[in-house]
Amino acid sequence: MVKNEKMSEIREFFSGHTYLDPTYDPAFKEFFGDEETLKSFLNGLLHLEGDNRIRRLTFKFEEEIRFRTPYPKNLTFDIFATSENGRFFDIEMQKANHAFFIDRAILYNAFLTIRAKQEMERSPEYMALGFDEQRKRRYELPDTVSIWICNFDLPETGGEAIDRWNVYSKNALRRGNAGPVSPKNSYIIVNLPRFTKSADKLERPEEKWLYLLKNAGSSEALPDFGHGIFDSALERIKVDYVKDDFLSVQEKAMIAQEEIDCRIAEGRIDARKEGREEGRAEGRKEGRAEGHKDGLADGISIFESLGVSRELLDKARQIAAEKQK
Repeated sequence: MVKNEKMSEIREFFSGHTYLDPTYDPAFKEFFGDEETLKSFLNGLLHLEGDNRIRRLTFKFEEEIRFRTPYPKNLTFDIFATSENGRFFDIEMQKANHAFFIDRAILYNAFLTIRAKQEMERSPEYMALGFDEQRKRRYELPDTVSIWICNFDLPETGGEAIDRWNVYSKNALRRGNAGPVSPKNSYIIVNLPRFTKSADKLERPEEKWLYLLKNAGSSEALPDFGHGIFDSALERIKVDYVKDDFLSVQEKAMIAQEEIDCRIAEGRIDARKEGREEGRAEGRKEGRAEGHKDGLADGISIFESLGVSRELLDKARQIAAEKQK
């Protein structure tokens, strides 16, 4: 098949869609592939206003983190970002739940913390500190935020669209003081299926970003939020404007994910079917065992009623016990 025919098929694959779905990895990176966009998203999600807002931000996609712990361990951040005041972010787009997902989030956060600590100690500001001041700050940690955008319903968020996790003192919570032990290490979990606000009810910037993330790939028309930054983000994932090779990458990501979803669904169906069959088989087995047990008991009772000798009764009980093993 010639290239033009292949591209026609790919274009047909996206026909009827104005925008690419930004919950898939390629379009996700294009959607957030601008400093102003990412700053707006983070400032909104963190509720930063006035002088606390992020003014400058550097970021990388697919940032590989490697440690020896004690053997080599690698993982890759979707977006690794640093603000001008030394705050570090890991932003992950997660399409599906999997075993030990919470453990994975904790592991990524641990790697983010270590990486942020290394970056902080290599910064010109830290290197300019005196010897004693550096020793004093040996265990100082920078502010880190792990952000997980989940395109599946995560029960741990308690049914809310956005949840924030920190380390808390159980005693402080019991006393009604819910402040975190340290504000430096935190998680923001976005439960995208639980975000159900309609376009006319959106108020805060993060709500508008989440609305676009959730709906851009399936909506023909999107609301005009009156700010060019939203238009620019959408423009980068507009089907008619992206290059052919990028469409190919997006198509492969979508097909791969669809195959994974199909296999997960098939696995769940097979597991339920197998569970029902095992349950029926177990039920039959337990029924036979219970019936056999009852039959042996009845037999011993009959022996007793006939006045058989103690030796025969003991032998019958021994046989019954062996049969029940």
